[in-house]
Amino acid sequence: MRKIYALFFFVILVHSAHALRFDFEKINEKSKDYIVIVNTKIEVSFGTQSSEVQSKTIGAIVSKDGLVLFDGRDIDSDNPYSIMSGMMISTEPKSIEITLLDGKKYPAEYIGLDKFTRLAFCRINSEEKKEFKFAAFKKRDDFKIGDWVSAFLLLPEFVTPRLGADIGMISAIIEEPEKFVFAVGFSELELGSVLFDTSGIAVGILGELENPAFAGLESSNMPSMSESESMVSMLGIIGAEKIEKLIKNPPVKGEVTRGWLGIYLQALTSDIAEFWGLKEGGGIIINEIINDSPADLAGLKTGDIIIKLNGKPVDVDKEENLPIFQKEISESGAEAEVNFDILRRVEGKVDTLNITATLTKAPLTPAEAPDYEDKNFEMKVRDMVFVDYNLYKLDKRDFKGVVIKEVEPGGWAAVGEMEPGDIIQSIGSDKIGSIEDAKMVFRKLSEQKPKEVVFFLWRDSKTLFKNVKTDW
Repeated sequence: MRKIYALFFFVILVHSAHALRFDFEKINEKSKDYIVIVNTKIEVSFGTQSSEVQSKTIGAIVSKDGLVLFDGRDIDSDNPYSIMSGMMISTEPKSIEITLLDGKKYPAEYIGLDKFTRLAFCRINSEEKKEFKFAAFKKRDDFKIGDWVSAFLLLPEFVTPRLGADIGMISAIIEEPEKFVFAVGFSELELGSVLFDTSGIAVGILGELENPAFAGLESSNMPSMSESESMVSMLGIIGAEKIEKLIKNPPVKGEVTRGWLGIYLQALTSDIAEFWGLKEGGGIIINEIINDSPADLAGLKTGDIIIKLNGKPVDVDKEENLPIFQKEISESGAEAEVNFDILRRVEGKVDTLNITATLTKAPLTPAEAPDYEDKNFEMKVRDMVFVDYNLYKLDKRDFKGVVIKEVEPGGWAAVGEMEPGDIIQSIGSDKIGSIEDAKMVFRKLSEQKPKEVVFFLWRDSKTLFKNVKTDW
């Protein structure tokens, strides 16, 4: 027990000693004009349940026209449960208010969320077209284990001032699954905070390295759902280079820039490699290729084994590491050329081939699909996307409709036994192929005010009619 106490006090003394290296008064003076509080009202919907929650987080102004960067995990709608079930979990920012440290408040418009860093962006709406002071980040490639960085954290509303100072130590320079400067001493409450080095220069944003085994499902990739070991939060530095790219081209809601190859895949495990007589320590087995996808057009075939990506070995030897490969493809971006070394087994022989593919934009996920809410029937519908056709083995050329995203309890649609996940193919005599079709029909119904409306639905591989009573 004495040893534990001794270690505890040693850590505190070291932490305190290094805190003396930071001139927090100077850092605070330089950063107070661009560090802000982001207050977001978020509508969270799960099937027929909907509620509004408040999210307060620290943020930073990163351009003179009021672009604000902040931690976007609270508004990240894409998750495995949404994609693999008809029950869409939706987290929609309804309003954003930016509070400067001098107390001045501005409304802001939500722009979008970067799926890889989980950083979100909004832009301040300033009637006087004010030019704001903003954070300028310096690229640092020379971090070493033992270096110290500092950040400000958001304190509760009942205290003044609203910011507190904190420091953390560089504990490791992670190389795989990606280059990441890991720091200890910070908490998840500080994600999105600007990080400063001992000279007071902004060197990055506090972010999290995601365990590839827990990476969110991409509708276009459909990775394995195998179990994975748990992992502590890996917090560290999202560097200036990556941040500057995001600032120049902020992610926009509904716009997709992720790269897509168009394959189904599994890991080349040691057991499979041994069975096939292969010496490789890992790779990607292509199980199926989507018609007219980049993989199809490049000449990749079912059964091919990818052993190198852009000259770098693909060391994927277990299912939970598949997202490492998938993330590399996604982050390469649409229109990028990627080069593969593959093994192709032909009549008992193994040929080595080199193939280059040009990636296209990844298909929209359910959360990204355009949607429409009808207030009369109290339900929200969205366009069908790749995962809908793929999950239910539907032919996009022949099958048309819109997916019910949300149904308000007690509303006409709910009383009429319509459910989230149902696909509306027609309303009355009108065929529905998109939300634009649905909008037109719902507007026509609001003018005609019929006593009942017949919906033709597709549910669980079966078609059915639902007669919905109205009360205009």
